[in-house]
Parts: sequence; C-alpha cells; structure tokens
Amino acid sequence: MRTSILGITLLLLAGITACKGGKQEKTAQPGDQKTDTLIRPVINKVNATGRIEPESGITDLSADVSGIIRQVLIKEGQSVKKDMPMLILDNSIQSAQVAEAEAKLRSQQQETALQQTRINDAQNNLQKAQIDFDRTSRLVEKKAETQEQLDNAKNELEKKKIAVQNEMASLRVTEKKVAESQAQINTAKAGSGKYVVRAPADGLILLVTARSGSAVSPGISFAQLAPAGKLTALCEVDELFAEQVKNGQRSYITYKGYPDTISTGTVLYTAPYLKKKSLFSDQVGEKEDRRVREVRILLDNQDMLINRQVECHIITQ
Repeated sequence: MRTSILGITLLLLAGITACKGGKQEKTAQPGDQKTDTLIRPVINKVNATGRIEPESGITDLSADVSGIIRQVLIKEGQSVKKDMPMLILDNSIQSAQVAEAEAKLRSQQQETALQQTRINDAQNNLQKAQIDFDRTSRLVEKKAETQEQLDNAKNELEKKKIAVQNEMASLRVTEKKVAESQAQINTAKAGSGKYVVRAPADGLILLVTARSGSAVSPGISFAQLAPAGKLTALCEVDELFAEQVKNGQRSYITYKGYPDTISTGTVLYTAPYLKKKSLFSDQVGEKEDRRVREVRILLDNQDMLINRQVECHIITQ
C-alpha cells in the first residue's frame, strides 16, 4: 500500500514538471528592448495642391504717399521695366510748396548779393579810414596834427571795423537762410517725386485696380506684378507628409483633375516650419487647424499660365 502511494506521488510530480517545460514565460529584465511590430508604410510620392507663380512670388504694388490718381500708365498683361512710371498722382500742393520755396530762395539770393555789395563798400571805407589814421599818426609825430585829430581818426577807424563785422554777420545769417531754403526745396522736390509711382522691378502686370480720379494710400494695393524670373509651382504639403519632402527631389505637375503631366521639376525650397493652409483655404470640409509645409518647385516647362491651380507630385524615393 505504501509503495502504491509513493508511485502515484512520483507520477504527479513528473506531470507537473512536464507541463512547466512545455511553456515557460521569460521574466522581463531591466534594459530589455521591446520589438516594435508596427509596420510603417513606405511613401514613394507626396501629392500637394499648388499654383504657378514666379520664383520670387507675386508682388502687390502700392504708393508711398496718399493722393488722387491723375493718370494710369499701365494695363493688365503689360511688361514693365524697373523705374518705369505706372501712376501719376495729383501733386498740385507739393508743386505750390516747391514754387513758394524757390521764390523765397531767389529773394534771399538777391539779399545776399546786396549784402555782399555793402560789405565791399564797408571794406573800402575801412581801408580809407585806415589810410587816414596812418596819415594822421605820422603828422602827429611831426607835430603837424593834434592828438585830438588822431583820436578822432582812431574812433572813425573802429567804427568802420565794426561796420564790416556787422555786414559780415548779416551775410552769414542770410547764407544760412539760403541753405535752409535750398534744403526745403530739395525735400519738397523729393516728396513731389513720390507722386510719380514707378515700377519696383522688371516684370509683368497681372492685375490693375487703379482708376483715374480714385485715391491711393500707402499699403493699399493698386496692382499686382509678376517679377521677371523663372516660373515655379508653389504648393502646400500636408503636415502628415511634410518631413518626407526634401530639396532636390524630382516631381511632376498635372492640372487638377487631369492625369497628363504638363511639366517636370525639382524641389527648390522647403519651408523650415509649418503654417496654416493659405493657398486654397476655401476648400469645402477643410479643417481649420490643419498645418502645411510650403514647398516651391522649379519647373522645367516655363510656358505656363501664372496663377493656374495645379497638382504637384513629389517623388520621395
């Protein structure tokens, strides 16, 4: 009986040991790394919506001063050169200020001429007084004239010196006024020059809103200019794929909704930050908090229509 019980006990122990050996769990140790089983997709192409524009962007034109437009010298589709007049504003007030300053300057210049004449006369009188004083001094030494006559000649000489000094001082005051008037004229003319609005660079006029008789103000656009230069596709890449895009990557461009490639190109610029979507923020169902990365692609086909909406397909692998 005792032998049977012992045998059963041994069999049970053997079974338990066999079960443990069949499946053993490893206790996690410090420093062990977990294996990431997430399969990340390989992205070969990033798509983005964009538009065609010059490499330096489209420039909004505005005047440096406020005024009323007298004449519009540009039209849409016209090529312009740097410093070419585009608008002529009413500068009648500024012209009147210039004319007034010039009249004052002429009067001061005439006064300067008169003062110079008076200085010459005063210097001649001083020279005569000096001669008379020297002659009287010699006669006094010879006892031919009295001391009183010498004192009178000396007083007259001092008066002539003071007269010359006064005339010279008056001339300096007038010359200072002349310089101030000249500066006023230069400033007025420079200000008047701002009433001719000139092109800031070579380029193509895309849009003109200015009209004769209407007002313009600094910071308010009256036209749009596409500066001369190579055409690019400016597109916005969704933040989910923003880090996949690099400078130098090749791409191809299609019209939105059409599969045909209209141009190939190379990524020229990738913004160093994310921003709110701005190019096409009026799309239906768009999330306002979505961020994008601005990317500029230099086009191989330069015969493109500026501001045309396109699809940009950037090859990332």
